[in-house]
Amino acid sequence: MSEALFFEHPKEEKINSEYFVMSPSANPRHQEIIVNLTTIFNIHIKKNKKPCKVYGDGIDVHLGTDSYVIPDVSVICDLENIKPNGFHGIPKLIVEVLSPSSITHDTETKFNLYEKHGVSEFWLADYNNCSLTQCILENGKYTKKMFVLLDEFEFERLSEKEKKVYTTKFETFDNLEIDLRDIFE
Repeated sequence: MSEALFFEHPKEEKINSEYFVMSPSANPRHQEIIVNLTTIFNIHIKKNKKPCKVYGDGIDVHLGTDSYVIPDVSVICDLENIKPNGFHGIPKLIVEVLSPSSITHDTETKFNLYEKHGVSEFWLADYNNCSLTQCILENGKYTKKMFVLLDEFEFERLSEKEKKVYTTKFETFDNLEIDLRDIFE
């Protein structure tokens, strides 16, 4: 009897010339968030006839010669920079969906990389807390806005003043308004 060879090809990223092996498949909730976001962006792009494409967890994004990453979601508008081995350039927007095993990598290593390379909008989506941190590049540094989807109990704990200003909606590129309920449904 012959034995089959087993070749394992884990996903990897290269950041500042250092290689990082990515974790195995994340839990289903992680993938649901990616699908929800890619759907929202695809509908907006097609409806407004934008010359952009959305990729969910499957395209290498090359940021210079010493770094490439595989973001959970990428909105790419420089279509001429899509090559057979991935995208070479700066995406319009990148989303990383946080997993327990990737929190530090996403919130520190990738945050710093995206800021350094001038990614104009970067999100951290946290499905465990139903929150989204939107990082907008201003003068070479990210400013952060956090949005949280409160459950009924948490909403009732807000003051009347807080209830009046609480919203589940926020705006992103090209005047796209997104409701957290559509992301974390």
